[in-house]
Amino acid sequence: SPIDNKLSSVITMSARRERRGITGYTATEQLNQIISAEETARQKRSGQAKRRLERAARRENRIAQLEIMDSDGSSSSDNSNNGLTDSERAELEGLLRTRENFEEQYHADTFSEEHVEFKRLHNEAFAALARFCQQDRNRRSTASASAAAADNDSKDPNVFYLDGPDTATSLALIDKHGFDPSCCYVANRHLSTYKILQQCLPEENVIHATAAEALTPPCSNASDCNNDSNDYDGSSFSDVDFACYYFDGCGGFTPHIIGMMSAALIRPEETTSSSSTNNLQRHLPKTTAIGYSLMGGNKDVIEKEMDINRALSNIARTRGMRTRHVLDDPWRYGVPAEIAKTEGGTFTSWMLLEEEEV
Repeated sequence: SPIDNKLSSVITMSARRERRGITGYTATEQLNQIISAEETARQKRSGQAKRRLERAARRENRIAQLEIMDSDGSSSSDNSNNGLTDSERAELEGLLRTRENFEEQYHADTFSEEHVEFKRLHNEAFAALARFCQQDRNRRSTASASAAAADNDSKDPNVFYLDGPDTATSLALIDKHGFDPSCCYVANRHLSTYKILQQCLPEENVIHATAAEALTPPCSNASDCNNDSNDYDGSSFSDVDFACYYFDGCGGFTPHIIGMMSAALIRPEETTSSSSTNNLQRHLPKTTAIGYSLMGGNKDVIEKEMDINRALSNIARTRGMRTRHVLDDPWRYGVPAEIAKTEGGTFTSWMLLEEEEV
């Protein structure tokens, strides 16, 4: 989308300038540019889910109207009983094609045995990394917070992920690894899958939206939503403290993945001071894992991975954190050693964000 394109451009260009030794900005200025870009994207992103749902509702209403007219043998343009006119039939066919484009395209029953095993291993990695991050967060807690940390250690970590109509990731977390369903959060823009996911998770843990939309803080006022006070209803997971994110099923478009990461991790500092010139986020850094998939073939996958990882590194710096490549040392995190990054046309990788050591 244009939102992701512009946001990704700011973050990746910053990374590419560093790669070439060309900056022109201080480190703080570069981070403020990234935070500002996410804030601009947030304002535009906040209303797009509601507008998309409204367009879908209008489309479905018109389809129903045209189908009734067709079955009744009537037409809106005349009093004949010959059914739809050519233009009305063409309109109906076009609306049905558009509807099909927004239907769920994920079909797990077409996966090969190798791909099923690939997905299983990455779900194992997801669960292991969520537990690792929770334990590492508690290890880094100060002595004064030890009691709270001990209590938190007994709870399941909150996780955000994308899941399909087979609910494979939800089942792996809940049935195999014993995660409390209340700690599992998902988003899906396909209505049919959204309804299926609500059957295995608490309804409030499932949002009918894209990942970036679901992780974006709600509008603080109407002007943030492009002057549309009837925009997105504010459903958001932005206040949930997630230990691990799994952006699986993201396609092959790098800006979409960077947009999800930015929405999840960048939180400009709230301030009432108009003289504040440094809006770097002051949230305490907490160990967090990020998984993502690229699909559609292995063309340029190395360059795409580098762009995403460098962008994530810049995003991590807004939180005073650094990144590590999980699959370089899977044993450290309890990730299956036999896990692979690629299978067929799918590439999946994991990164860890941890506090920058002083």
